[in-house]
Amino acid sequence: MTTAFVMVSAPGSGKSTYAEKLAKTEAAAIISGDEIREELYGSAQIQGNWNEIWSAIEEQVADFADGNVIIDGTHCRPEYRAEIITLLRSYGFEAIEAIVMDSSLATCLARNFQRVGRNVPDYVVKSMHEDLQRSVNAIVTEDFDRITYIY
Repeated sequence: MTTAFVMVSAPGSGKSTYAEKLAKTEAAAIISGDEIREELYGSAQIQGNWNEIWSAIEEQVADFADGNVIIDGTHCRPEYRAEIITLLRSYGFEAIEAIVMDSSLATCLARNFQRVGRNVPDYVVKSMHEDLQRSVNAIVTEDFDRITYIY
C-alpha cells in the first residue's frame, strides 16, 4: 500500500527534520517545496511562480506514485491541504496521513532565527502559525486517512 505523508506546520516547527527521519523509517521520497524553489530559482527563499512550483510538485508526485512520499511544506490552510490531497488521490495514493507539527509560535520563531541562510520573515512565521491554529481543530473533517500530532 502506498502512503503519502503531508507535513502540516508553520515554518520553524521542525517539519523538515522530522520528514527526513520519517523518510528513513517509511522508505519514502521527500517532495519539498523549498527544494523545488532552490532548483527553479536558485534559493528556497524566492517564492517564485506558484504554477511552476505546483507543476514540479505534480511531476515529482507522478514520479514517485509507486512508493511512499512525504510532502514537505507548510499546508497551514485547509484549501492548501485539500489541493494536495486531491493531487495525491489522483495518482492513486491509498493512504494519506497528515503529520501535524504543533509547535508553539515561540519555538517556531526561535528555530527560524537559528536557521542558516533560510530565515523566513517573522511576520510570515506568525501569519502561518495563526492560519494553522485557526484551522487545525477542523483538520479531522478533512480527507485524511490518518492524522498524527507531533508536539
